Amino acid sequence: MRLDPAILGRTLEAYLTRAGKPLAFHDRATAQTHVLPFASARDPAGVLPVFLVAGEAVWREASGKGFALDIRPDPEALLSRRLHAVGSGTFSTVMLSVIEAATQATGPNGLLVNDLRRQWEAVFERLPAVFTGAGASP
Repeated sequence: MRLDPAILGRTLEAYLTRAGKPLAFHDRATAQTHVLPFASARDPAGVLPVFLVAGEAVWREASGKGFALDIRPDPEALLSRRLHAVGSGTFSTVMLSVIEAATQATGPNGLLVNDLRRQWEAVFERLPAVFTGAGASP
């Protein structure tokens, strides 16, 4: 079952909006932290891939299974990666895992995307082939 990234993104945006914690990204190059609009979380070329990979890491730890994420390099994307598809998992397991990852990354001043990105980078280091092809999953 493939899940629609647009539906996942809209749901994540709604969750973050209701949670009311600021969403931010710390730019290591400039040493500045930038507040991000919640809408950036719904964008497949924005931070949505980071949230989904972090959520997948949560789900993999709990179940040993992934979401068959199709994330490919894209130089035009905010973090140089674009989500194309979520190939497996139910809407509920994906969103609950993403919400858990977001909760783990939320501190007293808000949710710093970099904290999700650390989980994302760990997945790339351990399983680089996960994101090389459509529907690929470890």
